[in-house]
Amino acid sequence: MRAAILIVSAATLLLPTATTAQAVPQGAMSDGPGSVGYGRRLAEEICGECHRVTAGKPAKPPPMEEDATAPDLTERMTDPAMTELALRSYLRTSHPLMPNIRLTTDETDDIVAYLMTLKRGAR
Repeated sequence: MRAAILIVSAATLLLPTATTAQAVPQGAMSDGPGSVGYGRRLAEEICGECHRVTAGKPAKPPPMEEDATAPDLTERMTDPAMTELALRSYLRTSHPLMPNIRLTTDETDDIVAYLMTLKRGAR
């Protein structure tokens, strides 16, 4: 009887974990905060609407005012001032010409991890 209660209790505790795991997009490389693979996917889906975020892939033309342009992030990451701290600050601040995108802490970690690989690749 104790064994049956223990099994039911363990299953009850693990059930939320099993259902939560399905929230990660299929095919995403989710290896925790700072996941480069998941950060690339997020950057392409969210930022890639206006910015070029993958070397060799053109950005979609942004629906912006005529004189405004969305920076090419693959080029912007070559700037020595683009540190992890600067990226985190930028992602947490609203900008007049950008949509107000709210990222979780983990999503921010993932996008920063990916963008920092662009910096390392530019050396």
